[in-house]
Amino acid sequence: MIGSVQRQIARGMGQVRQTFLGVVARGGSKMLQLTGLADEVLDETELVQQVGFSSYIPEGCRVVVIPLQGKTSRSIVIATDGAPIVIHVLEGETCIYDQFGHAVWLKEDGTHIKGGDLFVDDGNLYVTNGDVIDQKSSMQEMRDTYSSHKHGNSPTPDKPM
Repeated sequence: MIGSVQRQIARGMGQVRQTFLGVVARGGSKMLQLTGLADEVLDETELVQQVGFSSYIPEGCRVVVIPLQGKTSRSIVIATDGAPIVIHVLEGETCIYDQFGHAVWLKEDGTHIKGGDLFVDDGNLYVTNGDVIDQKSSMQEMRDTYSSHKHGNSPTPDKPM
């Protein structure tokens, strides 16, 4: 009797797809195409990400796939790993980064921003190629104005900026 019940349970469990690892065949930020076990292809698999965070998952990344209600056709991706660029953090650190090498790294000694230009839209601060720009002008334009300014017949500043 117990053996019969165990066989029925095993048969039923055999029809329920368990969580598995897949590989991204076509990247995206909302839907992915995956290859799974035995080279099966899963089209339009939903990528579930944390609220406030969105990331494009490149081809070749490993993903954790959960078949909802045990059905492969209703699978979602909940975690990713193995992108070409990976940043290793130390205890207590957090890093948000992309596959272009840009990073916002929260470290014990402060926030480090790496790569490219820095933009702060609402505060209107732009740092491009080492030049700081605000609502009025760039720092270099202010230096040029200061260094060449005069008051009446006085000479220009003896120490240019």
